[in-house]
Amino acid sequence: MKWFEKLADRLEKDISFRALAKAILILVVVWLFRSTDVVWKGLFTRLWTIFEPFVLGFIIAFVLRPLIRRCEQKKISRKVVIPIVYILILILFLWMLFTLVPMIFSRLGDLINSVVSGLEWLYDAYAKNTITGAPNWLQQVISTIVSALNDVKSITPDLSKNLTKMLNQTLSVFTKTLFTLIVSIYICAEWEVLTEDIVYVAARIHTDLPIYLRAIGDQAGSYVRSLLILMVIKFAEYALLYSLVGHHDWLILATLTALGLIIPYIGPMFANIIGIVTGLVVLPRDRVLVLLVMIVILSNVDAYLIEPLVHAHNMKISALWALFSIYAGGALGGAVGVMLGIPVYLSVLAVIRIYGERQHAGQGPASVV
Repeated sequence: MKWFEKLADRLEKDISFRALAKAILILVVVWLFRSTDVVWKGLFTRLWTIFEPFVLGFIIAFVLRPLIRRCEQKKISRKVVIPIVYILILILFLWMLFTLVPMIFSRLGDLINSVVSGLEWLYDAYAKNTITGAPNWLQQVISTIVSALNDVKSITPDLSKNLTKMLNQTLSVFTKTLFTLIVSIYICAEWEVLTEDIVYVAARIHTDLPIYLRAIGDQAGSYVRSLLILMVIKFAEYALLYSLVGHHDWLILATLTALGLIIPYIGPMFANIIGIVTGLVVLPRDRVLVLLVMIVILSNVDAYLIEPLVHAHNMKISALWALFSIYAGGALGGAVGVMLGIPVYLSVLAVIRIYGERQHAGQGPASVV
């Protein structure tokens, strides 16, 4: 029973009344939040309506900050760089809104028809080449997917016909977007002053908080910038591939592949499956084979060559933890949680790493100011 006595002594030393009181207080706070979620959710919604342009403006400025800083290092004035960058962003946004979006909507119905035909072709080919035929569960899955795609297709014609009317009704959204861009311009111009104020307030809360905030900012910034670069590379790669093999919906598939990077592993794989399934219907069999081989080659080149070059070494994350982060984010925050799962995971890792380094160095957590 010596091991039991040692365990009891260790617990008695580590678990003090103060620690138990903190744990109980945290549990009480969590319980109160859960019990009063009707009140604070409404309050949070109202506060978010007020602060949304400022939060989004800060995020835009945060992403653009490295580009502006690099131009300043090359002796280009910030007063020149900021207007040029935002004019280019506005031109890109207007081009996507009035050219790319209508083009995608006009081709979306044909793409869905190709996916449905490809799934039916695969099911028939599987059923003919098996002795017992296709199982019932597979037929039910295919029927469910086809039904869902047909439902989406029934909506798209109305969207494409009423696109002009919808654009005319988005004045409030455009106004909010314009206000957000104006806020981000001011944040870019006053970045140093704003960050100094944030650091001052954080230091007043806890002397170690600025260190952790800086680490979170570095991780989030590196991830977002790397993601944007990889999106551009993916779009160029797959737009060239699908156009060379003669796929009519090359623009939609390239866009889906690029946007799929928001959900690592799952998103690009889903886009590749759509490309292959639709290729079975619209492409000759030899080109489908070429498409399949090139997708495998590009996937490996991206995974083992391009992504390690773009991402920082300390941002590597295993597939298992990436999937866990995506699932946990989706369970807690829906679609937004899925997109924020990996950045939050990387930020938590950075905080744990810095905390461990400070503990190892004997600095320990600082007291509240």
